[in-house]
Amino acid sequence: MPIKNNSKIILTQLKSVLFLYQAESVERKISLLKLMSKLKLEMSAILDYHECLLFMSAYPECHELLQLVQSELKRMALWIKKLPPNKRTQLNDAGLPFTAMITRFSCDILEVMVHEYQCKIFIDSFEETGESLNTILNITLPTVLKQETTAGLDNLALLESLGVKTKDNLLFLLHEFKKLDNLPLLKDHLWESIKIYLNISSNAINYSRSFNKLNMDNIFFQTEMLKKFDHQALLQKELPLAEKLSHEQLKVVIGVIRKSLLLTMRETDTSTYMEESSLQLYHLERGISIALYGLKANRQLAYQSYIGYTAFKNGYPVAYGGSWIFGDTAMFGLNILESFRGGESGFIMCQLLRTYIQSFKLSYIEVENYQFGKDNPDGIKSGAFWFYYRYGFRPIDKTLKVLAEKEFDKIKNIKNYRSTEKTLISLSESNIALNLSGKTPLKKEVIFSKVLQMIAKEFSGNNVKASQIAVEEFKQKLALKMEYAETSVLEEVALWAKAFKINDTERLELLMKMIQVKNTNALAYNELIKSYASITH
Repeated sequence: MPIKNNSKIILTQLKSVLFLYQAESVERKISLLKLMSKLKLEMSAILDYHECLLFMSAYPECHELLQLVQSELKRMALWIKKLPPNKRTQLNDAGLPFTAMITRFSCDILEVMVHEYQCKIFIDSFEETGESLNTILNITLPTVLKQETTAGLDNLALLESLGVKTKDNLLFLLHEFKKLDNLPLLKDHLWESIKIYLNISSNAINYSRSFNKLNMDNIFFQTEMLKKFDHQALLQKELPLAEKLSHEQLKVVIGVIRKSLLLTMRETDTSTYMEESSLQLYHLERGISIALYGLKANRQLAYQSYIGYTAFKNGYPVAYGGSWIFGDTAMFGLNILESFRGGESGFIMCQLLRTYIQSFKLSYIEVENYQFGKDNPDGIKSGAFWFYYRYGFRPIDKTLKVLAEKEFDKIKNIKNYRSTEKTLISLSESNIALNLSGKTPLKKEVIFSKVLQMIAKEFSGNNVKASQIAVEEFKQKLALKMEYAETSVLEEVALWAKAFKINDTERLELLMKMIQVKNTNALAYNELIKSYASITH
């Protein structure tokens, strides 16, 4: 049956075979793409067509198909560039080439976008419920200019009264907020409080979801969509060495990571406040690459190490998230970017787990219940609980673990059986964990709880006094006379020592070493936590 010469009809047929990977499906995709390439692009179909092209770019079946896909993405970019401005705005917020988005980001990442990515950014508006710039700038401006903030002007009028040209409004604000770099959390809070919306665009074609990718020497061509595999064997398969990146290569990888989030109007702490020297890039099987990276010292969390990741498929960023690591344990979060759902999500997650487990020698990985349904209707609807269950995760709650076992038995033995919404909601009442050792290791929550109890009981909640005394006692026990630059780490470790009444030299020296390496070497820090746990337990 011949296909009508209509892009919507062809697109519908392309979507119907998009996730099929069979001998005849690749020919069908090639045929449909060739037909599409001869037709005029239509505004009503452009977003759906772009998502199909993006998925096939990451999961191509052959070289001919990939060439057609890349050619169509370039044609689409040129078509968008030639659109009249009033029509191009219909594509805003989609991350397509030469289009804009109106959104909010942290001031730190905006600095990067302006100076490194050459984005054009100007203030679109301030939300009415936001904090007035009069309040904020009264903190940062030189004394001689503070009087301008008392005249009751609105935000834009205030900037004008300070002699700031409209085109420089954002740069001026970024400069003022940079004065708060030594108080990063306060800086974040104040920037968030003004609720500023920005219009962001770029003339660079690679500042788009279409072309933001790593250049790969070898492309993996799909002959099938891998859904069933031995996940236990994969987790144990030895991890290859990380790629040795030059400074220029490192900057490219970091740029792709950050833009993959920005172009979907997302931002994570580990991407924005990345300790760039910590990045490790692993090239794994089936075209998958994984980058792990830590946080700058002034953004680190108490006791744990927050290590972010980006997963790539044939160079395209397909997943992002992070893991909060403490000794043998880690909290793990998975986010597959919408454009790539329907691909090898299970295999990608297991590759991520493999990378974390082997890099940090983990034995216990926990997933928060929101990820699969707690206060998350989409997680319930998709049955996300069973996605994790199939790869070895089990409820921490013993009663729910038994319920899950019975329910999974029904799924295996009753044809077309599906868990009810009520059952899935019940299963989401507990976190789930992948326990590789059968033991429950020391968790950071135990330390947090003990420290809070100590402050409440011994210092009536006066945390300042508790910290001062804990630090002094810790220094005395180890005869420390020098001052540590890692003040926050010294404080948290000293409170740890006081809460647990640690007096033996072996554990005290381990805690001292933690102070020295926590902000510079997450792997070494984590090994010290394990050593401490092995002595304690």
